[in-house]
Amino acid sequence: MKVTNDRLAWRPHSQGVVERVDPDPQTARLWLLAAARHLEGAAQIAGVDPTGAYTLLYDGARKALAAAMLVEGLRVRSVPGAHRAVAQYAERLEAGAEELRHLRRFDAIRRNRNRSEYGTRIFGAAEVASDLDHATRIVEFVGGRISA
Repeated sequence: MKVTNDRLAWRPHSQGVVERVDPDPQTARLWLLAAARHLEGAAQIAGVDPTGAYTLLYDGARKALAAAMLVEGLRVRSVPGAHRAVAQYAERLEAGAEELRHLRRFDAIRRNRNRSEYGTRIFGAAEVASDLDHATRIVEFVGGRISA
């Protein structure tokens, strides 16, 4: 998976947020399977617990993007700004217009999830369904790239 030329401007590893590691496609595939399970779980509980479903759909999309990074030999560290770095990575991936629309939505999903985790944000069924679609498309996009 390749990122665009903006990659030169994207340097979270120089800030200690992203580290270089050996590429690990096998672990990346396991993370991708976990991401898909998160989305399945989100769909199952959306009617009962939309906020919990939103957290799961966010985690599914994030894990898929982390898997894409791992295939490239990149991994976010457990430090402040790590999830933002994943969003920045997603926005710089080479993809078609439709895929980019879903990838670029990830940062808004991240911010929404943060507002629910650290604030009082509550999600409705329509918003969960819409962002579950975006998350599903992200997981499918990464899956296509990892298996290619």
